[in-house]
Amino acid sequence: MHQITVGELVIDVARKDIKNLHLAVYPPDGRVRIATPLNIDDEAVRLFAISKLAWIKKHQANFEAQERQSPREFVSGESHYFQGKRYLLNVIYCLGNPKVEVRNNTYIDLYVREGSNEAQRQQVIMSWYRQQLKQEIPPLIEKWQKNMGVKVEDWGVKLMKTKWGTGAMRFCQIQ
Repeated sequence: MHQITVGELVIDVARKDIKNLHLAVYPPDGRVRIATPLNIDDEAVRLFAISKLAWIKKHQANFEAQERQSPREFVSGESHYFQGKRYLLNVIYCLGNPKVEVRNNTYIDLYVREGSNEAQRQQVIMSWYRQQLKQEIPPLIEKWQKNMGVKVEDWGVKLMKTKWGTGAMRFCQIQ
């Protein structure tokens, strides 16, 4: 993949064995990508991008206008989400092993050692999310294997670098 520039717009260009040009604008920052057939040169791609500038700018503006969650610091009082429901984080300092518990459909209690930093608190929460997700996947696989007539040989949970779902941790990758 390489890049071309149209005015101030930087466009990622991916050459593939495809028939048509494919234009995409990606959240959160409006990155632009054009997938192009192998036989189309950069000048033709540039002209295509120029012809789509209004569409690109419209979609970039839509992404910019979207509300964003503020970065998490993993401190008491923050909103965190679990299974689509909002909870308030309650950080509790203790001497035991770190853990997470959901309380009263209102709070997520995060038990950590005194002096833990943001990265350590985040790691405890993310490990808990992974554990919860891994408990929920087998029944779903069982259900959908029957409905679809397929057999899942292996599955795993990955933290995705790009957002293709709506939660903090994306569902799963079936391998």
